[in-house]
Amino acid sequence: MGVETLAAQLQGISADLKDAYLSDDRPWVIGYSGGKDSTAVMQLVYYMLLGLQPEERHKKVYVLASDTRVELPTIVERVEHELDLIRLAAIRDRLPIGAYKVYPVLNDSFWVNLIGRGYPSPRSKFRWCTDRLKIRPASRFIVERVNDFGSVVIVLGSRMSESSTRAQIMAAHHIEGQRFRPHAELPRAWVYTPIEALSTDDVWFYLLQAPSPWGGDNGSLAALYKRASGGECPLVIDTSTPSCGNSRFGCWVCTVVEKDRAMESLVEDGEERYEAMLGLRDFLKEVRENPEARMNTRRNGRPAAADGKGPFTHRTRAEILKRLLIAEKQSGERLIDADELAAIAEIWAREGQIRDLVFRVWRHVHEGGPMPDEKNDSSLSEENKLLEEVCHEQGVSFELLRRLRELEEEFGGLKRRHGLPDLMRETIKSNLGKSGQ
Repeated sequence: MGVETLAAQLQGISADLKDAYLSDDRPWVIGYSGGKDSTAVMQLVYYMLLGLQPEERHKKVYVLASDTRVELPTIVERVEHELDLIRLAAIRDRLPIGAYKVYPVLNDSFWVNLIGRGYPSPRSKFRWCTDRLKIRPASRFIVERVNDFGSVVIVLGSRMSESSTRAQIMAAHHIEGQRFRPHAELPRAWVYTPIEALSTDDVWFYLLQAPSPWGGDNGSLAALYKRASGGECPLVIDTSTPSCGNSRFGCWVCTVVEKDRAMESLVEDGEERYEAMLGLRDFLKEVRENPEARMNTRRNGRPAAADGKGPFTHRTRAEILKRLLIAEKQSGERLIDADELAAIAEIWAREGQIRDLVFRVWRHVHEGGPMPDEKNDSSLSEENKLLEEVCHEQGVSFELLRRLRELEEEFGGLKRRHGLPDLMRETIKSNLGKSGQ
C-alpha cells in the first residue's frame, strides 16, 4: 500500500473510532498485549481521545492486559512498563483511560493444574490452558464492566491478513453494514476491530512514523520482534479468538507448537536466562508422549482414553517440579509463586502423597534453603487477600473456605461430581479438629 493510500486509510480509521466512541455510552475495553497490533490500536484510540473536546470524553476506556503467570519475562517487563506510562500520560492529558492487568485465579494456574493435578502438557487437541489462563480472567473483568454499565465494547487489534485462519474466523463473525459484532459467549458485550484491513507492513509503518502518545518506545518494540522473529498473542476473549500456537510471544511453557522459535531466537541473541526455560519447555513436550509418565485412569476415576494416557503420575509431577525449580534457579526468574507451591502441596496431600513432598523437592534443589512464604509473597492474588480479610472480620477459617472453594472449582467442570461431598466433609472435619471446635 502506498504512503498516501495508507495515510487516507488511517485517517478513515481515526474518523470511525471517533464516530464509534461518540455514538453511545458503552465503555470500551481495549485488549492490550504489548505487541504491534494492540499497540497500534491503543495509539489510534489515544490520539482520537486527544482530539476530542474535554466534554466529549464522556465514557471510560479500560486498557486490559492479561498475564497468564507463565508469560515470557521480556514481554511481562515491557507490558508493565507500557501500562505505567499509559496511566501517567492519561492523568497528564486528562483522558478517561484506566490500565489494568488480570491473572488466572490460583486454582486455574498452569502449574497448579500441570504439576498439582497432573494435567498433561497442552496440545492442539487438548488445549486446556486457553480457557483457564486467558479466557476466564478477561471474561471476569468484562462481565464486571457489563454489570456496572449494562453493556461494553471490546476493541481488539485483530487483522484479516495476520493468517488465513484469523481471516476465516473474522469473516464468519462479520455482520454486513455493522461496526460491532456480538461477543460469541458474553451477553451485552460487543467486539470492534478497527484495524482489521491493515497489513503487517501498514502496522509497522504507522508505529514507526507516529510517536507513542504516552511516551512508549516503538523502536524497541520493532527491535524485539526482529530479535525473536515472532508474533503476538492476542487478548483471547472467547473460543472464536485464535489462541497462540505459532511461535508467538506468549506463554514460555507452550507445548502446542513444535518449536518455540521466538524463545530459541532470543537465546541465540544472547538471552541466556531463557536457555534453562527452553529446555524445560522441550521436556514438557516430550514427557507427555511417554506412557510410563502417565496414569491409566482419569482424575475422576474412570479409565483413561483409548490411548491409555491419563494424568501425569506423581513421580512425573515431582520430576517436573524439580526441573522447574532448577530452571528458576539457573534463569534467575521467578517461574512459580509461593501460593502455587502451597496449592500443589495441598492437592498432593489430598491424593495420598507425603504432605511435605513439595518442601522436600524444594530443599533438594535449593540445598536446604527456606521456601518462600505465601503470606509474604507479593504475587498472592487480590481475591485471596479479600477473602482472608472477610474471614477475619466474620471469625471464619480462611483456610477452610479457601480449600472448600478450590474443591468446588476443581469438580465444577465435571458433569458427575462423585466424591466431592465426601472430600468436603473430610476437609471440614479436618479443619474443625485442628481448631479444637
